[in-house]
Amino acid sequence: MSKKLVIISAWILSCLGSALPGLAQSGSSAKLNQMVPGKHRILLVFAPNSQNEFLQEQNRMLRQAHLGLTERDMLVVQVIENNVELNPPLKEELPAADALRTTYKVSPEQFTVVLVGKDGSEKYRAAHAQAPAVLFQIIDAMPMRQSEAHGKRNE
Repeated sequence: MSKKLVIISAWILSCLGSALPGLAQSGSSAKLNQMVPGKHRILLVFAPNSQNEFLQEQNRMLRQAHLGLTERDMLVVQVIENNVELNPPLKEELPAADALRTTYKVSPEQFTVVLVGKDGSEKYRAAHAQAPAVLFQIIDAMPMRQSEAHGKRNE
């Protein structure tokens, strides 16, 4: 199993454990090799600092798309400087910023958006802010998402 899949799989599973409020952040990845993929799609947003223009734009667009993110079982992970923040916030630990940057090959000076599917694989990457409609179109074309949408229509 690739290191990237192990890290993101562990992170996804850890997110399922508790929905208690709070910022999740950790410098440890001790449990990573014991985990399996979870039930969320992940949008990783890497930025060099909180004043980054692309980050500001990405956050503005994501705030407006809250319902679409929820409908598609998405979690947003922001890696800014040495901080890792999860939205919605969960109690569980996340991989450290350096570990995520190494896994996804993103330098600390770069702004990068990475969409990770429920299977733990990278589905999309961009070097600038992405409109939620673009991300939703990619997700909605995935077979797993089509199956989910079909199941919800039949309920």
